[in-house]
Amino acid sequence: MSADNGIYILKTKDQYRVIYAQAIENLYWNPLDESNFDKLIPTRIVEYYGKSKYTHNKDIVRDIAFNMARKIPVLEYGVSEIIIDKTWKQIVKEAKELALLEIEFIKSRNADGKWDWEISKLDDIINM
Repeated sequence: MSADNGIYILKTKDQYRVIYAQAIENLYWNPLDESNFDKLIPTRIVEYYGKSKYTHNKDIVRDIAFNMARKIPVLEYGVSEIIIDKTWKQIVKEAKELALLEIEFIKSRNADGKWDWEISKLDDIINM
């Protein structure tokens, strides 16, 4: 069985953030276009990284990442860096706009309530 986990540093134009996560490929998932996994999706970035602290110093973020990695017994993908050519403020702005569209789309297909948790996370983004 795969751990499917890693420590992921997000490098934006203006800051660094770091998280421990599983299924990081979800950063590319968009319910509006489930066939296209070519670009990072702002709503997923904010869902994954939105509550993490940030720094402007790459040495500090790497120290944090490697300290996190030492505490995890099985780390399948190690420490990786994800680079996006936007500021955090731009990502959040785009995420808020996209969250509205995603909620509308999900609600139109959410007859059984199985996506209620996803809608809740999107509402959190809008209300940031």
